[in-house]
Amino acid sequence: MKILVGCLYHETNTFNPFPTNREDFVFVEGEQVLGRFACTSLLQEKGIEVVPSIYATGLSSGIVKKEAYEFFRNKIIACLNQQIDGIWLHLHGSMIVEEIGSGELDLVKEIRKHIGYDIPISLTLDPHANLSAELANHINIVRSYRTVPHVDQNETECITADLLTTYIETAHAIRPVFIPLPLVICGEKALGNQFPLKEIFGKLRDMEGMEGILSASFFLGHAWSDSENTGASIFIVPESEDFEELAYHAGVALMNYVHEHRDSFTFSSLALEPEEAVERSLAEQMKPLFVSDSGDNTTAGAPGGNTKLLQLYLSKESDKKVLIAAIYDGEAFDELNRHEVGQQVSVKLGRGYDKHSEAIQICGFLKAKGDLLGYLNATDSKTGEVCTVSDGNVDIAIANSGESFITLGHFSRAGLDLEAYDVIVIKQGYLFHELAEVSRQHILALTPGATYLKIGDLEYRHIPNGKQFI
Repeated sequence: MKILVGCLYHETNTFNPFPTNREDFVFVEGEQVLGRFACTSLLQEKGIEVVPSIYATGLSSGIVKKEAYEFFRNKIIACLNQQIDGIWLHLHGSMIVEEIGSGELDLVKEIRKHIGYDIPISLTLDPHANLSAELANHINIVRSYRTVPHVDQNETECITADLLTTYIETAHAIRPVFIPLPLVICGEKALGNQFPLKEIFGKLRDMEGMEGILSASFFLGHAWSDSENTGASIFIVPESEDFEELAYHAGVALMNYVHEHRDSFTFSSLALEPEEAVERSLAEQMKPLFVSDSGDNTTAGAPGGNTKLLQLYLSKESDKKVLIAAIYDGEAFDELNRHEVGQQVSVKLGRGYDKHSEAIQICGFLKAKGDLLGYLNATDSKTGEVCTVSDGNVDIAIANSGESFITLGHFSRAGLDLEAYDVIVIKQGYLFHELAEVSRQHILALTPGATYLKIGDLEYRHIPNGKQFI
């Protein structure tokens, strides 16, 4: 048995004004791909020949350039000129490509043009995927992660690979059941350890324990992607055609449960307007206290260059030690990188691409230089660099890439001591698990930007009428 494996992963934020290019992806091909997937060893232990295609992942960002997408798509298509028994792919589910639309849908349709419909396709997807009914016509197996924040990607990869081998061995024809929901849910209102998403994940687990159902998935959708597919959905994969009706009724029951509890999707952290968030953070005695610059959340596709919270903290008189990690400004970074640690510096910070990223002058000394780590499967890999300036009691990390500080290692590799700060401002929404474990308190600052949490106030143009914004 031969199974082709690959990954083309991007969560597109259409409110980010900067397009995503080929060089913005981490890309490997050939044998190097195999070490990127948790399912490789599982398949090999079954005696299956694993055929690598590509591994291409991009930080959540703006619309993907057509040329970039077609480069990666064509790399995958080129690997289909051989005998294979199945295709396993790890995708996001919310990729938007200029002039094309859904990258995932286009990809599987192009694959089907080359292999027909007798060879099964299995997908691993992010629960923040925006999916269309048409996708169900071109795939056989699909399953989402079951954690938000995500920590079970490896487990999900192994499950979808195992289901694919079962499909090939039994030769049962499988067509997933797709059920759309008329809801657009703000990502920061749906955490996996909070009601109602925790209970929804539990119901999916129960469904997968039923005879006749192979997998069940609930997709929250990605609210900061303005597309015809934006919104929540459900995918149920039956064991065979005989169980399609069972799968449909199970999906409808879940849909009704989600709709019944839709108003229970709420912020799990204290959510405050920017000025109030800053004042509250400086008044609290517990440390470390994390403040999310939620409108500039680079893990959900914002550019990472907003300076609004920086301006507010610099305007306050306080003995609290504040760290802002990090603001993306390549020109300011280059200027600072010419200096040595300890030297006095003065630099304009802010790229000015909108009214929220206005340039401001910061003056102080260069405190540290270090590495900028990545996201997803690259959280221990260097993807850029960072210089930190101390301006009074406020330290500002300036990066040459739009990554978010999501692990403890992001701080240490940047040359920063997390324990030295009372308040830490980060470019994300909900706290990723390592930061959540050390945080004494978390405030969501309702800052404007490409990931504005008040999603009902965003200027959507492509989402169909009749959807409720939560």
